[in-house]
Amino acid sequence: MLSEDRYRRAAAAGGVGIWDWNLLTGEVYIDPVFKEMLGYADGELPSHQDVWDRLVHPDDRAAVTDWVAAHIAGRPLSYEFEHRMLHRDGSIRWFVCRASVSRNAEGVAVHMAGTDTDVTARKRGEEALRQAEEINRRIAESTGDCVKILDIDGRIIYINPEGLRQLELDDASSLMNQPLVAPLTGESREVAARALDVARRGGTGRFQFMIRTGSGATRSFDIAITPITDAHGGVVQLLAISRDVTERVRKEAFRVTQHVVFEMINRGASLTDVLDHVVRVIEQQSPDMRCSVLLLDDDGLHARHGAAPNLPAPYVRALDGFTIGPHEGSCGTAMFTGTRVIVSDIQSDPLWAEYRELAQAHDLKACWSTPILSLQQKVLGSYAVYYDTARSPRPDELQLIDSAADVARVAIEQHRAHQALRHSEARNSAILRAMPDWMFLTTVEGVFLDYHVKDVDNLHAPPTAFLGKNMSEILPSPISDVLAGAFARAAFSDEPEKVEYAMGHDEAERFFEACIVRCDGDKILSIVRDITDRKRAELEAGAQRRQLAHLSRVAVLGELTGAMAHELSQPLTAALSNAQAALRFLDHNPPDLGEVRAALDDIVRNNRRAGAVIDHLRALLRKELPVHQPLNMNDVVREVIDLAHGEILSRRIRVTSSLNASIPPILGDRIQLQQVVLNLVLNACDAMSDAEPARRELALATGRQDGFVQVVVWDRGIGIPSDQLTRVFDPFVTFRDQGLGLGLAISRSIVEAHHGSIRAENNDDGGATFRCFLPAAEN
Repeated sequence: MLSEDRYRRAAAAGGVGIWDWNLLTGEVYIDPVFKEMLGYADGELPSHQDVWDRLVHPDDRAAVTDWVAAHIAGRPLSYEFEHRMLHRDGSIRWFVCRASVSRNAEGVAVHMAGTDTDVTARKRGEEALRQAEEINRRIAESTGDCVKILDIDGRIIYINPEGLRQLELDDASSLMNQPLVAPLTGESREVAARALDVARRGGTGRFQFMIRTGSGATRSFDIAITPITDAHGGVVQLLAISRDVTERVRKEAFRVTQHVVFEMINRGASLTDVLDHVVRVIEQQSPDMRCSVLLLDDDGLHARHGAAPNLPAPYVRALDGFTIGPHEGSCGTAMFTGTRVIVSDIQSDPLWAEYRELAQAHDLKACWSTPILSLQQKVLGSYAVYYDTARSPRPDELQLIDSAADVARVAIEQHRAHQALRHSEARNSAILRAMPDWMFLTTVEGVFLDYHVKDVDNLHAPPTAFLGKNMSEILPSPISDVLAGAFARAAFSDEPEKVEYAMGHDEAERFFEACIVRCDGDKILSIVRDITDRKRAELEAGAQRRQLAHLSRVAVLGELTGAMAHELSQPLTAALSNAQAALRFLDHNPPDLGEVRAALDDIVRNNRRAGAVIDHLRALLRKELPVHQPLNMNDVVREVIDLAHGEILSRRIRVTSSLNASIPPILGDRIQLQQVVLNLVLNACDAMSDAEPARRELALATGRQDGFVQVVVWDRGIGIPSDQLTRVFDPFVTFRDQGLGLGLAISRSIVEAHHGSIRAENNDDGGATFRCFLPAAEN
């Protein structure tokens, strides 16, 4: 009894349940330990086979039944079978069942007894391992990297499908049991061997290498080698994961090359040296290729040598200066068409008919050429790749050539831009030396930063006195205030600001014009020109123009002498008649004082009329500086009509006027504008001198249009010859027998001085119309 109890405790400790099955009665003895292993108390399960069968997992019942039947029948002689059973909580337990059959004297099986060992933990571990291995297999097969498993000596014993694809191999037979370092040479082989040693010692070894694929392509890989250990931590295998970094390596090489290109150009290296460096870097990406760069002349017809460090020198010299065309080898055709040209076999391709013997003499069998195009798609040259075997390019090689052509483009454009910059700087320096203007660079606030002046003695202050200081500290406040306003406007606009100012007094006074523009985003560039001579010439011309205008008015008044005499004789004659009548009225007895008063009133009225005529004459004859003040052009037109009234009547001309009462005032000189209107009126009268009296009509009108006041003078005279309409305001152009041709020229100068314009046009029914536009002063 004691030994049985010990046995049961030992079985329980080992996870072993005991059972005994009476095959004749179907009763089954279940060890309480076994029941407990399935979650049941000792008395909960009936001792019968059917009950026990229901605890077997449904998916395993048939198999268990078959094994039991076979064992009872004597095959196999030993019984050991794994199956699942259902725990009371619904979970599944795995057991290894070991049993044997007892037979009676007749050989009939009467008892079957055995043990069930709980192996659930082991099975779960095996399942987890299987799942992990499946996951690892799927990772290895689906990853984008090349995965290899190596034995401890570094020989390949497994490679995933992606690795075969990257190496362009159909199967792994050529790699199996081959050392990982076998295809490597030189320094790469030594670096790989050191990485393997690091992994064998439990570390991670890394290195980068270049290898040829099955198709002959050159690819770059970054590889990491890590140890695979057993349960005790011992290294038993090595895991090598390779990543294709060809594009990254090439891009990095191109980036470094571009940086070196910029440095070489900035150091003043020749374009040949720069392109030679570019070619050598590209050739390192594929050792079998030999490259060249040809440059297209500015004439667009001839190709010149750029770089070809590994092509035969006689071949390079023979091609230098050849003419491009549609059948001029790979490079000449590529530059001519602006498209890539692939010649896989020089000996048979018609594009190489003229150059076949030259290529054959230097063992050149294939040539692929890509045009080098600027960003504006202008052909700069060509980048060519030569091989000593006839072959076509792979996609990665075409990509490499395109990248090489782009790097060459950068080199050529940067070199030309650098040259253009040097030439531009030289031209700018020459321009600055020849330019008489002064230039000042300031901040927006007016602090002087730099200057360019040929003769600093002419400056208001020496450079040491104004550099770094604000212009308000150097220039008189009226000038600095005006410039500060222009600086502020220029800072917020791309349009230049112009400012005129004067410095000095009397004979020493000089005039300047500053053109102010925004520069470098937050700076102000002022180009200052001495305009003293021009200003004085303008002042002198203005004085001469005013003198000429005055003489023109005098001449016009000379033409109006007869009309003016008539205008004065009427009020004077009337005044004399009224004075004589007043004397007679005084002789009456008694005197007729009412009549005397009426006569005196007439005398006063006629005297004022004569005085007004004289005032108009005096105003027109005065020689004074123009004074601009607010004027109503209706008043100016009325005054001119009154002034020319006698002339108009003597010529039997009908005058009508249409004066718009709502026109705004203008800023102008009354006398000068009267002269303009009077010139137009008298010209109209002259134009109608030979017309029938019924056609002698003159009309004057005023109006407003787009911010301007318009004055219109219309007549029915002979009009203006159509080929002279554009010249009618030129000096000395006249259609009058006695005219000098200055009236309209002076009129235009007066109108333009008022910031207006004047034009002439012929009427459809005869005569001409003159339109004068003067800016309104309402704003």
